Amino acid sequence: MPVTIRDVAAASGVAIGTVSRALNGYPDVSDATRERIKQVADELGYAPNQTAQSLSSKRVRNIGIFISGFLSEEVFNDFDIMLLRGSFKAALDYGVNISLHLINSEIQEQKSYDQLCYECGVAGAMLFGLKTTDPYCTTLSQSERPVVTVDIPLKGERTGCVLLDDRRAEAEAAQYLIDRGHRKIAIVHGGEDAAVSIERFAGIKDAYQANGIELDPALSIYTDFTHDDAAAKVERFLTEHGAEDVTAFLCMSDLIAIGALRTITRMGYRVPEDFSVVGYDGIELTKFTSPPLTTVNQNVRDKGYEAVRLLCDMLAGDKGPQTVTLSHTLIERGSVRKLL
Repeated sequence: MPVTIRDVAAASGVAIGTVSRALNGYPDVSDATRERIKQVADELGYAPNQTAQSLSSKRVRNIGIFISGFLSEEVFNDFDIMLLRGSFKAALDYGVNISLHLINSEIQEQKSYDQLCYECGVAGAMLFGLKTTDPYCTTLSQSERPVVTVDIPLKGERTGCVLLDDRRAEAEAAQYLIDRGHRKIAIVHGGEDAAVSIERFAGIKDAYQANGIELDPALSIYTDFTHDDAAAKVERFLTEHGAEDVTAFLCMSDLIAIGALRTITRMGYRVPEDFSVVGYDGIELTKFTSPPLTTVNQNVRDKGYEAVRLLCDMLAGDKGPQTVTLSHTLIERGSVRKLL
């Protein structure tokens, strides 16, 4: 749990306001008291919120984007680029400066969110790429600085989030295949500890239940959300099962779907003649696959824009933490064959 200003005050034997004034250079604190407070803060590992005074007068215009797990992706993913484009557009519109920082689970273990913001010189941050098992999922609720998470709902006095209704969207994608006669559908999952994977799988189960279809665990393929892993897992699946066991692949991301397309083609099959494929995200690359990919468009640029907009409103005191749920659309292209 991160050290707070209350902890420093208790250990120093002074009021919270005295700690704040001492660490922010107010002249009404004696030198001896100031030094004692600074020493206690250092011993406890507290990262003082030096931007608090400026935040209250709306003068601080520096925010961060913290991306977790970015370096684990070996294949270019323009989901991140689209999200960043939306974020930087909002930064221009709101007149704030953005700095980009890459983190991982280890950094989250070593440094609290407040400490990371302090070291990066930002008043608050938009954070995406979190897994449900990451340390920040349990510690962000105690943070003193505003944060907006993307794709993972977390509660806290200074924690907002921007989401898609992943459960509903994936249910629509599953229903799209079912309406076209598909019953033997291979579900290509993302990471098991990713919040979006959990929600999307729940949506698939909703669609199956509504149509009286039994979920077959043998038709589930688990990946780590990367293109290469999906390609390898789909190849193993097709080697073991063959074309008679499955008619479609319902993928939990576009990168996964592109990996599936690649493997299907390389193994001598055709899309959609032999197998139908549906993706999820709406990234630009799906326009240029062969055939172009049917996918759920989650308006990624808007997601980045809304995350920064919400963060700016929270920092300015115009809005408190809230959950923003964006709309989605199913884009029908050439990767699905109608069986009926």
